[in-house]
Amino acid sequence: MNWYYALGQQQVGPVTDEQLQALAKDGVVTGDTLVWRDGMANWQPYRTVAPPGLALSPAATPPAPGIAEPVRSQITSAPEVEFAGFWIRFVAKILDGFVIGIPIGIVVMVLFIAAGGFAAASHGRGMPAWMPAVQIGVQLIGSALSILYNTIAIGAWGTTLGKKACGLKVIKADGSPVGYGRACGRAFSEILSGLICYIGYIIAGFDSQKRALHDHMCETRVVRAR
Repeated sequence: MNWYYALGQQQVGPVTDEQLQALAKDGVVTGDTLVWRDGMANWQPYRTVAPPGLALSPAATPPAPGIAEPVRSQITSAPEVEFAGFWIRFVAKILDGFVIGIPIGIVVMVLFIAAGGFAAASHGRGMPAWMPAVQIGVQLIGSALSILYNTIAIGAWGTTLGKKACGLKVIKADGSPVGYGRACGRAFSEILSGLICYIGYIIAGFDSQKRALHDHMCETRVVRAR
């Protein structure tokens, strides 16, 4: 779990639970230090969320000369974002499906015509015996292209063509860019969202931050681009 804490007028983080506790033991973070993590509505003094038994300094460490004490109003409770709803994400997904599906469909159609598939069907001989293997191959290639497409697009620009057309982008929980590694993991996780009867996508309509299953798994958010 990632935490952020106020040091002077600066927001510092993210740090893990263990790192935050170590900072508390060293006196860098005190009981009065304001902290925040994803899921909290507002910043709170660390003493209100610290694990039981952790010794805390009762008062904040005096600021260095020239640095003002942190003011609550100067620290935001969370990044100013507008989470993208289920239907706009659905439209973006359809558009991305066209981006990947149309080229694959053209290639399959060319191969089908070249192999005499239509001629065989029109003469009552049925579909060629190799068609099931082609269909499986197309599905595998489609999945691979989808993973590659999402990894490159989201890793490099934080959005895909479909999401860009809908004014959306993908970010981490703290508002920072996703990066290639997380984008790749998210692309693989998205396959799972579809395999379970698309329930992984549907839950975005009921989540407070509009997260699909793959967003939960990879700590990402889909938001309106500003």
